[in-house]
Amino acid sequence: MCVLHRHLRALCCLIAALTLSGWAHAWVETSIRSHVVTLDVEPSGAATVSHELILRVRGGPLPGIEIEGVDADALPQPNATVSEVDGDGSSKPPTPLLLERREDGTLRIDVDAKKGLRRGTYLFRFAYRTNLADRDLIHRNGAYVDVRWVGPRLEDGVDSARVIFRLPPAEIAPRLPPVDPDQAALGVTDDGAGTFLANLRRAGDKDELEVVRPHVAKGEPVVWRVQASARAFPAFAPTDAPAQSSSAQPPPPRVKTRLVAVAVLVGVALFYALLVFLKWRSLRQAAELRQAEPRALIPLPGGLRAALSGVLLSAAVGVGARTNLPTLAGVLLVLAMAAATQLGPRLKPEPRSPGRWLPLTEEDAFEPSAGSLPGRLLDAGSLLGFVLFVLLLGGFVAGAVVLFPRSPYHALMLALASAALLPIFCTGRAAELPPDPAQGPVKLLSWLDRRLAGVESLKVVPWARIPEKSSDPDELRLLVMPRRALAGLSAIEVGLEYRSGGGGTLALPWVMVRAQEGSPAYHALPRGVVWTRGRKPEERVAVIRPALPTKRDCLALVRSLAETLTDSEPMRPRTRQPGIKMPMSAGRRASASKPTTVASPAQAM
Repeated sequence: MCVLHRHLRALCCLIAALTLSGWAHAWVETSIRSHVVTLDVEPSGAATVSHELILRVRGGPLPGIEIEGVDADALPQPNATVSEVDGDGSSKPPTPLLLERREDGTLRIDVDAKKGLRRGTYLFRFAYRTNLADRDLIHRNGAYVDVRWVGPRLEDGVDSARVIFRLPPAEIAPRLPPVDPDQAALGVTDDGAGTFLANLRRAGDKDELEVVRPHVAKGEPVVWRVQASARAFPAFAPTDAPAQSSSAQPPPPRVKTRLVAVAVLVGVALFYALLVFLKWRSLRQAAELRQAEPRALIPLPGGLRAALSGVLLSAAVGVGARTNLPTLAGVLLVLAMAAATQLGPRLKPEPRSPGRWLPLTEEDAFEPSAGSLPGRLLDAGSLLGFVLFVLLLGGFVAGAVVLFPRSPYHALMLALASAALLPIFCTGRAAELPPDPAQGPVKLLSWLDRRLAGVESLKVVPWARIPEKSSDPDELRLLVMPRRALAGLSAIEVGLEYRSGGGGTLALPWVMVRAQEGSPAYHALPRGVVWTRGRKPEERVAVIRPALPTKRDCLALVRSLAETLTDSEPMRPRTRQPGIKMPMSAGRRASASKPTTVASPAQAM
């Protein structure tokens, strides 16, 4: 029994040892031994920042590290490596590194190896590109220029941090900025960042100034600053021309570039705001002609919404061109498009003025109208608007193609900016407006007229409603009458009604039967038909809709009603139908004075 107990205790100790060993593998501790940065500054102000970071790793494995506070426009360069450093100073074959700069200013460095880094001391070598001039880190200071660079924030403090400034050669050697004597006695510079030591080495192609900071605290962003000759940087070099008044001196190139950039952004904002305002004004005018109410995706006044869309698009262009924040630029672009988007107009139910119904000839009734609505230039549904839309879109594509060899990023930004044309040319189109009641039914009614014209037992007449004090019709219907109609039948009319929905205006056909109450025509229809009061006290009206809103179902319904309302007994005396032998208008629809005293058996709905 004692032997069994000893074996059980040994087994438990083995399991505990294995478990503790597994936990130890997940524990990682790092410490920075040294940090050397080489800042290779070009005459244009662009620079290559090369880091050599020695890191001691305890535990492991270490998949990678993160460095906060790198340059805002850092563009990682290839060939980044990490290698283990032995105690004698020799190094082993390097392992590739993967660099990724995040939007929060963090540089993520991943070890391109499955097992990561184990216990030991490692040398990280990586570099990225930046532009000090574009970020206002190079300033003119008399015969010198101040060159600044802000180092990253390291998680651990480091002793003896070094930055080597490799500057363009000049007659005047680079130097550290002068320090106030009182501050120098306290061991601080004019930036309050502590003491810096310098070592100058001059070569034929570069002047190297090595700056040493004895200690960098944990998480401290150190500002490294040197002064170089202004002639080393052409943009800041002094001119030999005689001194002139400040008002007559031309601005430096960098100031001119900024002024041009501001002018371009203001021009983009004004141009897009003008397009949105013109689009809204033309849509409002067209909607008034169709008795509809214009709508926008963002319910703001037209002028305010146009200004907002222009400002948002200009901000998107500025962010996309001057920063590496494509997500923010995309959000601003989407907001600008939302402010410029128009919704489908909604019908306004308004009472119509009195009018009369007049018969027309087929040529007058079904002739297409030559009128056009405002806003064709900004409507991709019209020929002129489509051509303009294609030309503008082609301009964006051509600009992106020209810009692509220089900067694929900015070429892509320009191509995406072309989406701002879609709300202008593809929303608020004339096709989304409610149809003209005098022109919308032409296609359906002319098709029914051709199909019913060959039926000898029917008489088909186009009807138009002419409002008082107007010569243009505001509604078109088709009157169908059996030649041997049942007593009491006044008319069978075919028309269209319009309903507004989320996708626009929907046209639905209907058939109206007018009959005298209690007449044979009244009782000929099924009991399920709902009758309402007509124009006269004794007249009743029934509106019947086809099962499906198609032309063939509408034709079948008209034929079925005409057959039901036809008198099958020819010898029976029938009441004369007053609307059968009406004189037809021989003139155009615009000449409403020709059919003078014709009374219509139909009335407006």
